[in-house]
Amino acid sequence: MLVEALVVLAMLLSTLVLLVVFKPLWVMNHLALGRHCQRIKDLPYADDDRHTLDFYVPTAYSEDKPLVVFIHGGGWDEGHKDDYKFAGLAFSEMGYLTAIPNYRLYPQVQFPHFIEDVAVAIASLPAQLTEQGLKFNRPLSVILVGHSAGAHSAAMLVSKADYLLQAQAQVEVKGFVGLAGPYDLPLDDELVVGKFDGVAMRDVSEQQIDSGHVHNGHDANPINLASANMPKALLIHGAKDITVGPYHSERLQRRLKHLSVPSQHIVYAGANHRHLVGALSVFGRFLNPVYKDIERFLKSL
Repeated sequence: MLVEALVVLAMLLSTLVLLVVFKPLWVMNHLALGRHCQRIKDLPYADDDRHTLDFYVPTAYSEDKPLVVFIHGGGWDEGHKDDYKFAGLAFSEMGYLTAIPNYRLYPQVQFPHFIEDVAVAIASLPAQLTEQGLKFNRPLSVILVGHSAGAHSAAMLVSKADYLLQAQAQVEVKGFVGLAGPYDLPLDDELVVGKFDGVAMRDVSEQQIDSGHVHNGHDANPINLASANMPKALLIHGAKDITVGPYHSERLQRRLKHLSVPSQHIVYAGANHRHLVGALSVFGRFLNPVYKDIERFLKSL
């Protein structure tokens, strides 16, 4: 009996290891604790099947607090709001009403539609909140938080006001948190090719002098569009990130500093690309202090 029990235990442990390696988001979502909030699912904000969002409503929240919009990553060709339940729970645990939208992906669409979809989702929030009977102050204050491709979209939204203006979004963006974001986007990268075809090029020689490095000159680069009007920013990266190198956050931080935009730049020595978002999960917080660092930043706004 003991041998059989040990065999079963070994099988369970090996299954868990495989899930952690190959399905980390599934594990984090199924280990997430939901006692802090109510999830309101699949609210449409436009006509496509991908045009839906979820609310995570804390058990007790203040309407004076900004609403957190979490934008998922996935290289612009994968990812779903349902994969990030643990993130919604994390921000709810901090006491923030949270929205997580889906948006259309490549190859269905290319740049700038990823960003435009999120802008439309944000524009719909006041009406969505009203319909759900959720209280908020007007104009609605929001904080944009994104991971990877989602951090790129968030950075584009705060650096180019046209996106939210064209969506007629009546919101005030109070802050931006970027986790492992590609802010100096190389269009020839294998993860990028095809998704940004036709993007306009621009002369960035003056910005290169200001920033102290050579970077990619096109209109899909937040570093090129950054302005002194941007909200306070928190840029977090892992030193071990080989998917989106930590130089992206370093360069954007340098640009923001030149523009006198209040910002903070944090690099975690042992963290990789997935560790940053994974550490929002209750069972991933041993990886790094991203939960506490974000919570501290949100309280400062």
